Amino acid sequence: MAKKSTREMTGTKSPRQRVWEAIRSLRRFTCQDLEHLAKQEPDCVKDYVKALAKAGFITVFATEKVNALCARNIYGLARDNGIEAPRFNVKGVLMLEGTANERMWGTMRRLFTGQDFNYSQLAAFASTPTSQVSEATAKRYMWFLHSAKYLECTVRQKRGQPARFRLLATMDTGSRPPAIQRATSVIDQNTNRVMWEEKKGEEDDLV
Repeated sequence: MAKKSTREMTGTKSPRQRVWEAIRSLRRFTCQDLEHLAKQEPDCVKDYVKALAKAGFITVFATEKVNALCARNIYGLARDNGIEAPRFNVKGVLMLEGTANERMWGTMRRLFTGQDFNYSQLAAFASTPTSQVSEATAKRYMWFLHSAKYLECTVRQKRGQPARFRLLATMDTGSRPPAIQRATSVIDQNTNRVMWEEKKGEEDDLV
């Protein structure tokens, strides 16, 4: 079986992730090259290239004439971020910290390996000085992961004490956190499988 390229991520990919993989594959490129290889719309490619250039991940290597009135930039990869595409907020500022879901998933996988925990503990350990995870957010994410059978309940809720859960070793599918789609399903971004879909009448009675 052929090995997966170390320049590509497995599972579900965003448009920007596909553009980033094209950049790492080509090393020298134009926006048109990225549109073709990543199969993305021109506006998506141009916006991401602009953000990457501003942050120093790519740089203009040369320019080439298209015709007498037009020229285009040839870019080069200046700073390789690895497989994961650099991410920016709506203002174009580089995001150095992971999302709340990424931090919660990472905390479950690393800090709570083989141990049980409740939503309050998860929120506390997944928070950073500049990005807090609320207990409500942790509680909701844990409910979805329990529904999708990533988490097993070790101690049920009683006398005002929240339930405790443990991540099943067999469900540690990779570094990318399970994604909640429209708050009605859980997608494993590592295997690209739908792990759970909400059924009418299900209640949050565990955490």
